[in-house]
Amino acid sequence: MTPASRAGGDDGIAALVPAPLAVPSSVRRARRSATAAYAAQGFGFAVMLTNVPTYERYLGIGPDVITLVILGVCVCAATGSALSGWLAARFGSARVVTGGLLVAAAGILAVGLSAGAGLLVTFFLAFGVYGLALGSVDASTSMQGIDVQRAYGRSLIAAFFAANAAGGVVGSLAVSGAAALGLALPVSLALVAGVVAVAVLVLRAGLLSRTAAVAVAGTSGAPPAGSGSPVPDGVAPAAGSAGGSAGAGPGEAGAGVAAAGAAAAAGARGATGMVGAGTVIVLGIAMLAFPVADSAVSSWGATFLQGVLGASAVVGPLGFGAYQATLICSRLLGDRAVERWGRVRVVALGGTVGVVGLGLVAVSPVWPLAVLGFAATGLGLGVVAPMAFSAAGDRAAEAVAAAGATDGAAGMSTALPTVEDATDRAVARLNVFTYVGAVLGGAMTGVFATTDALRAGFGVLAVLALATVLLAGRFREADLPPDVSERA
Repeated sequence: MTPASRAGGDDGIAALVPAPLAVPSSVRRARRSATAAYAAQGFGFAVMLTNVPTYERYLGIGPDVITLVILGVCVCAATGSALSGWLAARFGSARVVTGGLLVAAAGILAVGLSAGAGLLVTFFLAFGVYGLALGSVDASTSMQGIDVQRAYGRSLIAAFFAANAAGGVVGSLAVSGAAALGLALPVSLALVAGVVAVAVLVLRAGLLSRTAAVAVAGTSGAPPAGSGSPVPDGVAPAAGSAGGSAGAGPGEAGAGVAAAGAAAAAGARGATGMVGAGTVIVLGIAMLAFPVADSAVSSWGATFLQGVLGASAVVGPLGFGAYQATLICSRLLGDRAVERWGRVRVVALGGTVGVVGLGLVAVSPVWPLAVLGFAATGLGLGVVAPMAFSAAGDRAAEAVAAAGATDGAAGMSTALPTVEDATDRAVARLNVFTYVGAVLGGAMTGVFATTDALRAGFGVLAVLALATVLLAGRFREADLPPDVSERA
């Protein structure tokens, strides 16, 4: 039995989360590379968004055109995310990450050159290319993150998302620095593209290939409740999974096995070993409050503080700053919280704090309370998206296990996907909801654009965040039947 860290099971009983005695050097390297990939993605994305005023100045366009460009990017990103599942199945998520980042770098370069030359159509096309890359990298980095945390045997996904947010902070500072130095947009974006390309060259060798991901799943996977041997390759529970409660009595164990079988069957599409569309949709709805709120805070935060609460121009940016700072903190602390209390409790608490934060913004009579509300929103909702992807990985493990159990009971030998294949497909579809949320956030910005309606807008967001609290149970850790290992 490997050492274990204490974690709260979702049923209120503390569970043990096994971890490998010694993490292989290749897995540690993969963790560093995945972190760098998340950061590079966040860096490039922040640069592209915070240069919006510069695009307007170079091309002589207004906010309405920029809104259409951002909407187009969201549509292209959703398409790229959906395609990433197919690409990962053919080439592996590591190649999708590196290829996507290189295409993103090319898109960043093309945006700068086309804006500098005043070529509006080329500018649109370049942003579309960047959007496709954005979606594919968003999804494939989460695929890598789940593979790495599965190899570690504990939750790591929140820290990866923290690296993405930190990269965004660096990106916004880079834009500010370029403006201070008086760099032309084509030059500054060429430098950014170069940084992203160099990052790819540095991190590419460390990412987990498909073969390596399947291999490490078996060496460090946690045994399910009631099993005395490790889960075989391809059906290891995802990181952070409690696998049932430690020390449970016979009755409790039997109930857990029955629940596991039912849950796994519910998460499988027939007996194919893939996560069902209904499961992905429910997780997507549960995490939808985060991308909508993220879009709203970045779009409305300063306007709300200045236009509604009469704050000065100096205070205006503090709402978004407080939100972003606490979001990073919540993600840095999120993995340890999951190990201690379990994913369901962390998501439920995070959603509740997010509801309170958005509600406080909506009713705040003075700007300090509103800034506190923005901070609470980031602290609460910051962990929701990474935990949704982690839950998708667990549902994939259950789906593969359920399909294997069906085949075993029927005496069949069907070619089933590995848990990595099932995870990649589920993550690719779930990631689409990130861009659905961004589009909804943009649409709500239009509906509640006047200062009189902004309070109502944040109130609507608080109601939307309730879905995260109500659906927190769907984020539960993997619960695999005890006879999975016996079929190895």
